[in-house]
Amino acid sequence: MLVSIIIPVHKTANFFKMCLESCLAQTYKEIEIIIACNGGLSIRECKDFLNIDDARIIYLETKNGRHNARNEALLVAGGTFVQFLDYDDFLFANKFSAQINLIKENFNNQVLISKWKKFRTNVNEDYTFPFDLMFEEGNLSVGRLIEKLGQSGGFIATASWIVSRDLLTGIEWIDSPNDDAVFFSEICKKNPNVMMVPQVLAGCRIHDDNTSAIRSQQQFDLLLKGWSHISNNLKAIRGFQTNLYLYKSYLYLISYSKSIKRYRLLEVICKSVFYGLKSGLGFNVIRDLRKKILK
Repeated sequence: MLVSIIIPVHKTANFFKMCLESCLAQTYKEIEIIIACNGGLSIRECKDFLNIDDARIIYLETKNGRHNARNEALLVAGGTFVQFLDYDDFLFANKFSAQINLIKENFNNQVLISKWKKFRTNVNEDYTFPFDLMFEEGNLSVGRLIEKLGQSGGFIATASWIVSRDLLTGIEWIDSPNDDAVFFSEICKKNPNVMMVPQVLAGCRIHDDNTSAIRSQQQFDLLLKGWSHISNNLKAIRGFQTNLYLYKSYLYLISYSKSIKRYRLLEVICKSVFYGLKSGLGFNVIRDLRKKILK
């Protein structure tokens, strides 16, 4: 059963080579790696930099933008499962073996999520995983997963999950700083079976060029547009408490707004109040907002 690994890359860096090498080192051997060169990076430049000869690597030149690179790579992906990575991510060698081996029969409608760690230089740096609550159940509904995200204040790193190809039909990545959360919410609309793997199987590198940083009003506009998509997508999940997840997410956005001269701050506060009250938090919403705004 083939796993397609999709890596968009717009410039060469040493951690990109480390990312690729971690994919090639997987103990699960049925893989293809699609490197989607964008942002003016040519296939020739990419090949010359990597200097790795492996028949499992496929190179593409795509339109600019990480979202375009992933969408175009997905069109040529042949795997039953798909792993999306950023070029600074890292996979531990047993990631696919640990996840794929959990599936006994039906390979469709599946999302498998592992624990992950943040690191700066060495992937073996000490790290305490902060969202153990999400992994207390091995098999759960997507609605229950969103509830746990709200309870823990957590998120799901892109490198940590793989998804069955059938769930990606009709879904595209969009241009947004939170494109991973938007894309995952599109998958959630399809009510997949979710399996949690309580092992650290992926690493997310922290460095100065991380694209999650919000440095302009334009980026913040895209971020809010992304959260609008997410809130609409989560309406499809009925019978579960999804408002707490949205409340904590909008509460977190206050810090971003303050860093760019309180841009659209009132709108973010109103969203926080709306989802906080729908979560039944009452006056705790005011307390949380005071902490965030005055911090």
